[in-house]
Amino acid sequence: MDANQLLESYESGERDFSRIKLCGIDLRGAGLNEISLIEADLDSANLELVRLIGAELNSANLNNTNLTGSQLCQANLNGASLNKATLIGVNLTEALLIEANISEANLTDADLTEAFLTNANLTKANLSSANLTKAFLRGAILSGASLVGVNLTDADLTRANLSDADLTDANLAGANLTEAKLNWANICRVKMKGANLSGAYFVTAKNIETVELSDIDDPKLIEAT
Repeated sequence: MDANQLLESYESGERDFSRIKLCGIDLRGAGLNEISLIEADLDSANLELVRLIGAELNSANLNNTNLTGSQLCQANLNGASLNKATLIGVNLTEALLIEANISEANLTDADLTEAFLTNANLTKANLSSANLTKAFLRGAILSGASLVGVNLTDADLTRANLSDADLTDANLAGANLTEAKLNWANICRVKMKGANLSGAYFVTAKNIETVELSDIDDPKLIEAT
């Protein structure tokens, strides 16, 4: 199926395109809200500025896909693979990304407010200046990720792996970092006011001296590591 055929089918009322092969398809700027692309193969597709609000993309292959500026709020991407995908400025508010593979993806300036990323793989992903306010990142893997200037206010990072991540100027105010791993992470000028650091692992974390300890409820949790 090519782009024109898919768009014509969608316009005629069809919504279920599960398991379809659309590798390299160009759907730039299309409106595909609430479409079902479960287990679809969209490897290297161009989905720039596409409207996919409430779309079903469970277990879809979105590796190397360009989703720059797309609207994916409340979309279901549980188990989807977005390895090396481009998601610059994408809207993923309240989206489901549980156990998704988002490794090495570019999420610069993305909005993931209240997104569900439980056990997601974000290894070496670029999340610079992204908004993850109140996002659920329990058990997420963020090792080697770029989190420069990221907003993680009130986010749940329980048991998340942030080893070797760059958190320069990140905002973790009110975040839950219970048992999170931050070994070798760069926490230069990170804001942690009101954060829960119980059992968090800061051994070998870099630039601890730049963190304003007076903002932390129990600074001994960092000083003791």
